[in-house]
Amino acid sequence: MTAPDTHPNQHPLVPGRVLASIMGAPPDRRLLALGEETLAVFDTYSRADLCAYFQESGVIDVRQSRRVQVSDEAFLAAWHQLEPRLGDVAATLEADEGSVRLLARTLFAARLFSEYLEVLTPPDLSFERTATATLDLVQLFGEVFQQFVGAAWGTYFPKTELSLHQNATAQFWVACLTNSSPGEMTGGFIGLFRPEHRERFKILNRDYVPPRGLRIEDGITRFIDQSRDRVAKLHQAVESSVREGMDRQFAELIRLATKLQLPGLVVEFFEGLARHICESFAEMDGTVSSKEDRVTQYAMQQISAAAGAARGDSARSGRAANDLTALIAELDELVGLGAVKDKVKQLTNFARLQQLRARQGLPAIPTSYHTVFSGNPGTGKTTVARLMGRIYQALGLLRKGHLVECDRSSLVAEYVGQSGPKTNAVIDSALDGILFIDEAYSLVKDHEDFGAEAIETLLKRMEDNRDRLIVIVAGYPELMERFIGSNPGLHSRFTRFIEFPDYAPVELCRIFGRMCRKHALRLSPGLKERVIHHFHWLHASRDESFGNARLVRNCFETVINHQASRLADVARVTPEMVSCLEENDLPSPAERTHAEHRRSEAGYAVKCPACQTSHAWSGDMDVLNAQCVQCSVEYDGDFGEPLPGME
Repeated sequence: MTAPDTHPNQHPLVPGRVLASIMGAPPDRRLLALGEETLAVFDTYSRADLCAYFQESGVIDVRQSRRVQVSDEAFLAAWHQLEPRLGDVAATLEADEGSVRLLARTLFAARLFSEYLEVLTPPDLSFERTATATLDLVQLFGEVFQQFVGAAWGTYFPKTELSLHQNATAQFWVACLTNSSPGEMTGGFIGLFRPEHRERFKILNRDYVPPRGLRIEDGITRFIDQSRDRVAKLHQAVESSVREGMDRQFAELIRLATKLQLPGLVVEFFEGLARHICESFAEMDGTVSSKEDRVTQYAMQQISAAAGAARGDSARSGRAANDLTALIAELDELVGLGAVKDKVKQLTNFARLQQLRARQGLPAIPTSYHTVFSGNPGTGKTTVARLMGRIYQALGLLRKGHLVECDRSSLVAEYVGQSGPKTNAVIDSALDGILFIDEAYSLVKDHEDFGAEAIETLLKRMEDNRDRLIVIVAGYPELMERFIGSNPGLHSRFTRFIEFPDYAPVELCRIFGRMCRKHALRLSPGLKERVIHHFHWLHASRDESFGNARLVRNCFETVINHQASRLADVARVTPEMVSCLEENDLPSPAERTHAEHRRSEAGYAVKCPACQTSHAWSGDMDVLNAQCVQCSVEYDGDFGEPLPGME
């Protein structure tokens, strides 16, 4: 076996990207929002430059930067002392040199990573209190990896098969994972295993017959004499881990990684270390038996499954709550709402700057994150509010980032004196998240002061819990202006406004198309054209009660109900019929307009949002992500617009 090569500039033990991924507390890591491509750049950084980058970003302090570099220098010095001599060690053991090198590198890498964790893990994450004890999670992480290695060693070198390789590998992993000094780790590897002692060590192989002669009393003799007892005790120590299995030890390692909020990149790194441990033990003698191959395959299947699930959970968690880059991407994926997205990104950038200032010891800029959303129903206000909660949580501004939706009925009671307690209960449920009050203007009514009690309670709690609560009020534009102006407290606290415009007809079409794709439904060319005219007609005749996305949802339900009725009398319904929606499945007030447009053969077009170049479109096209031939920008080409003058 040949140990894996590293890039000339890459750290020989722990890649820069792995160290970068654990720099600082989890909120700080999320604040920087470093993606995989950015993290990969750190593989080419020196440790000094890498630490300087995160120190200047306010993610780690001077003490942490220095301690990381001191630990790294000590381990690298020990590694550079050991690495040139591993060939001699392998020759002395008559072992596969690649396996010896791989085992050494893996054990040194695991120990160095543990040193990084000691320096970089925040105290509040390091310990877990249980009913009976306080657990040091960082220490447990290292101990569980040690148990995994012990389980692997006991599996590949059973106590019934005494050999020099069994003794040497035991010496290696115990020395590396139990000694605190990198120098002692190096000594444990080199130790007595020198080429001039090669013949004497062969006595540890079961089938070796030593020559008769004078017995030499020295350190090697003592090592050999004590080997059987030493190995027996080590087998006894790892017996429970062997019985449980390597896969369970690795699963426990993953559990601790989750508690320590380590990113998926670390899980991937330890999956590689686990694979290297198995491969180096299995191939130490230069061959792999059928049993060893079977054991390795099973162990790695289980380990890869556990690691894959953990990486998936990490990614999903990142998309759901913690990964700022993914959340902004999710915002960008929403149909339309260009001005809304810009406002949310401005808020995000400001909050991000505030958090960076705080971590660098600079005073915060006085601000309020309470916001007014104004717009007609169905324009995405609740969806965006939910995303903002997750963004604020990712930035560390809110601990939970959840959204509690309410309206007048949730806050206002029927009798004087009861609205305050009712409002307080709702606010309590929203602490560390966002309280979203829909149709907030309904709290203010002429000749009735029950709502005023709810407003006064809300204003007091917004002040008392200003670090744990963000309030978003929403409703029709004109009514929301009157609501904010009705109370000086509201006017002073709500200083941020985001207006949600009605969706354009083509945006309504695209929302409809997404609903269909989500449910694996395909639109016939005729239906796609009818949908275009349908939403153009409804948009042109809209009033203040226009439903926007809610209207699209109602349209979708109408279409699938008509499809169900159409197929009810069909004797044999095929999968193709179930997944296809036809033109007549949508009864529309725009049928006449659609028919006239079809007779005119005027056609349809899509327009590039970047350069405004128009491109021909037809209902039989199935191009969700179109690319402009003029400027190469990609855009949504799912639906077109009737050519000018045809509507």
